[in-house]
Amino acid sequence: MRRNKKNQTAEYTVADGNILEVKDLRVNIKVDDYELNAVRGVSFSMKKGETLGLVGESGCGKSVTSKEIMGINPKNCSSTGQVLFRTKSGKVLNLLELDKEGETYRGIRGTEMAMIFQEPMTAFSPLYTIGNQLAEIILIHEPKTTKAQARERVLEMLRKVGIANPEKRIDQYPHEFSGGMLQRALIAMMLLCRPDFLVADEPTTALDVTIQAQILELMKQLQKEFGMSILFITHDLGTVANMCDNVAVMYLGQIVEYGTVHQIFHNPSHPYTKGLLKSLPKMDTSREEELYVIHGTVPLAVNLKPGCGFCDRCPERVAGECDSHDIGITEAEAGHYVRCVRMERKG
Repeated sequence: MRRNKKNQTAEYTVADGNILEVKDLRVNIKVDDYELNAVRGVSFSMKKGETLGLVGESGCGKSVTSKEIMGINPKNCSSTGQVLFRTKSGKVLNLLELDKEGETYRGIRGTEMAMIFQEPMTAFSPLYTIGNQLAEIILIHEPKTTKAQARERVLEMLRKVGIANPEKRIDQYPHEFSGGMLQRALIAMMLLCRPDFLVADEPTTALDVTIQAQILELMKQLQKEFGMSILFITHDLGTVANMCDNVAVMYLGQIVEYGTVHQIFHNPSHPYTKGLLKSLPKMDTSREEELYVIHGTVPLAVNLKPGCGFCDRCPERVAGECDSHDIGITEAEAGHYVRCVRMERKG
């Protein structure tokens, strides 16, 4: 469906069972006298209860994509395409048509969708107790709730996320929490209004390995209990294997491979995906054996030429083909899609 008039929204639909459909999303970022093509024609869908891993190196467009869905990209970003979201009422909204600071979008954030960030300390004010900040979420979205009722719900959620002695912790300040406890408190904050859709942007990167495992297990338990869909953004493929149902591999603002966890890990088809998997350290690797490295870096997404964005770093590039035209995405097998000239040939 299309927008009929400026500021007037048409009716939209998504496939049965889907909570989110992203269609040809493009996000440009104006920086001084040039423009970054940060997201270039990204499309994917998510079912209720699904976890989709969005993976790739820093600078590939993962966080920009997720923040555009949440409507929190800065004002120097412009976007086109569609981000269709099914609300709890069943109505489907194109989030790109909404005013990011408007009442509708602000009402959706927190109650319908939420986001967990990489650094929990930046999500909390140092001036207020954890309990006051969590209770405020409830009071903003549910004004009929009393402060006493909100406090009880906060206590219940702190218990649910595994924070010991919540009756004491609720009146403490963020600096009195460890990194792991603060991440648990942030998860509690995001789930207080029981959103259907959660974005987790590198939620365990700042934590040690033991705490990472605990947080990931907690997220899986809460997802099962609440029936949430999770867009899980990470550069850690080991975490993806543990957390996700499906995987979308991004490079230079495009999805270059998409499939189930089994398809991506057991039959990787794009050279970039293969490189990421080869880069994973293995238990049987000897000290003398060098780790695999993808040479080069992700280029700046400015004045991009036709062709595959990974061409200059690709060990399998085909001279005269990979850089001659924009590469389409091809279905390699059922549900497994690859953006590579070699797949175009087979197709």
